Amino acid sequence: MELESRVKSFVRRHKIFTPGSSIVIACSGGPDSLALAEVLLALREEWCLSLELAHFEHGIRGEASLADAEFVRDFAAERGLPFREGHEDIPAYAKRSKRSLETAARERRYSFLEETANRMGEGTLIATGHHAGDQAETVLMHLLRGSGIDGLAGMRPRTGAIIRPLLFLSKKEIADYCKEKGLKPRQDETNFLPDAERNRVRLELLPMLRRYSLSLDDALCRLAAAEAEVADFLRTAANTEWNRVAAETSEGLLLRRKMYSKLHAALRKAILRRVAEKLELRSSLGFTHYETLDEFCCFGEAGKRLTLPRNGEAECRYDTVVLRRTAAQSISWNERPLSLSGVTRIEEIGLTVYASASETENVPTNPRIAVADIDALPSPLLVRSRRMGDSFRLENGGRQKVKSLLIDRKIPHGLRDRVPIFTAGGDIFWVGGIRRAAVALLTAETRRRIAFRIEWDDEKENGEEN
Repeated sequence: MELESRVKSFVRRHKIFTPGSSIVIACSGGPDSLALAEVLLALREEWCLSLELAHFEHGIRGEASLADAEFVRDFAAERGLPFREGHEDIPAYAKRSKRSLETAARERRYSFLEETANRMGEGTLIATGHHAGDQAETVLMHLLRGSGIDGLAGMRPRTGAIIRPLLFLSKKEIADYCKEKGLKPRQDETNFLPDAERNRVRLELLPMLRRYSLSLDDALCRLAAAEAEVADFLRTAANTEWNRVAAETSEGLLLRRKMYSKLHAALRKAILRRVAEKLELRSSLGFTHYETLDEFCCFGEAGKRLTLPRNGEAECRYDTVVLRRTAAQSISWNERPLSLSGVTRIEEIGLTVYASASETENVPTNPRIAVADIDALPSPLLVRSRRMGDSFRLENGGRQKVKSLLIDRKIPHGLRDRVPIFTAGGDIFWVGGIRRAAVALLTAETRRRIAFRIEWDDEKENGEEN
């Protein structure tokens, strides 16, 4: 079909994936994700793709949510696609984590998709059904927030392991494709409620603006493509200038003021964005922060200091500026034996660990619970705080550093010492509440199972269940 050929050309042009790729298809049951699955299925044989369908049931819409999951499960079975589903009470998670329902659902959905991709093996990609309409909404939302170049670039065809093969297609083109293929998508009525910011932009703001320009969506998508090219150019230029302008020292990141101040303003900001990435400050700095920091680096007086969010700091010297993260107050607590028949209490961080025999043969979707094969857990069993160089085994045979996991999951720096690390015989088997390692996982040979559940005091005091 013509649409499938166009997607193939888009994938090649933007190097979204290559023949032989393994891909998890995020499928809600709506028109976008069904079209995505059909297109990738059409390319599967020619491109030797390994595909798996994944659906996350968020518990927001009750029986309708469960019906969506059943629909996608049947869709996968009809096409002979491997299928994996996750379930979670997102309203409870949103309340517990003090996030909006929209943010909470997105966080947990992507966490589930990442875990599914890790199970398929290293290099597995996650495909989403984002289209040109979604891109227009994203760019407009970023524009309203006052975003810079990176924000106006919107979504990219590929960001890390996340791929968006339909990003150039309109909503109508996708709907027409579904009709041609005889697909009958599910509809999520929450998409038509003006309660979340994106919904209000979609239902109220964009229709009003389209009265002034019928080609508004195309214009916003063209803006995103143009800004993406500029952002990529500046990132490349910043990488080229980096070693001449900056240096990494034991004190922090050092900028040579004379060389830095001679650069074009746009390139200086690109250098500062790279500094922010290295100091793990990128998500906390906005336009005003970069403007203030740039002026400080160019014209600040020697001896002055500038405070930045999340313990960031810049110190002005005669010829250089040093940027660093000041030491956050760490929490010190000693390792302790892990009880297999009751409670392990860690008073210093306000955490209680409950252990009990488990009858379930399924992998729990609640991140606060880990079920293990008790006979595959070597002694000693301990719970402790993180240590430098900590890493754990993945199911694909690789390893991941605990530090990189905490960064990926956006755990605030000041809270990382509160993350409990569960070990068996010296090997990490659970980064508590965040990720299971490939140690003592349940198998067909498992005879005895044990479940560990963690509960924080601050949640308990607020009446929030684990």
